Amino acid sequence: MNTPYTILLGAEGELGRALAREVARKGCNLLIVSTTSIDLLRFAIGLQLKHDIQVHAIKLDLSNQEEIQALTKRIKDQYEVRALINNITCDWSSRENKSISELAKDDFQTRFRGAAMLTMNLLPQMRNHSTFVQHIIPFPFRKEQFSTDLQHSVAKMYSFTKELEEELKHSGVSVSMVHTAPMKNIMQKMENIGRIFEEDFQTLAPGFIAMKAINGMLRGDHLIIPGLRNKIQFFLNRQATSWFRATEESFDSGLQPSM
Repeated sequence: MNTPYTILLGAEGELGRALAREVARKGCNLLIVSTTSIDLLRFAIGLQLKHDIQVHAIKLDLSNQEEIQALTKRIKDQYEVRALINNITCDWSSRENKSISELAKDDFQTRFRGAAMLTMNLLPQMRNHSTFVQHIIPFPFRKEQFSTDLQHSVAKMYSFTKELEEELKHSGVSVSMVHTAPMKNIMQKMENIGRIFEEDFQTLAPGFIAMKAINGMLRGDHLIIPGLRNKIQFFLNRQATSWFRATEESFDSGLQPSM
């Protein structure tokens, strides 16, 4: 009770586990939340023994509002939240050799809406303290397009994060987003983009991305892009990727970040 915890949504993939390890190395207790059928209990026990912290593994169906409300109440009653990291959009399971989204029983937009609801429910408790909210948002660093469903989910998460940042800029909550670099297994064959070759851009290890994400969050950085070459690619591509920064008119007003 009253010991700071970091909540990690989507801890079951390679990047999710790397983020959990990085937070554990910082000495912060963890609630690691699996949003698929993957069980994180053994992973939680390993982190707890290695780093002498408290780690609790939780399964959450992001399509079930009652489960989300019950978890929110449990967190409010039992834990002091230091950070909330949302990694539910796109990650990779090395054990299953599949994208996490393929292992989840709900679609991208349902997963986003569930994560947004949990975030909004916890913000009243977080905003009076020095706390952090971080969203892991994939960006198409390479030429291949995201699926339409993933495009909509990413665009909504981007808009939601920017609105949170604006709403909470005078509170104690620091809001950041991480645009992950291309990771092994997810990206397809390299292609030439104009005069810039894909081979010039980095495919980074999940552990490196996690280190940059957590350190940037704790510094109060708002936009975190691991890898210098990936930063260049981001600024070259973001104007062309019009859907990425589009405001979703269909966004549920009930999830808007108004306090």
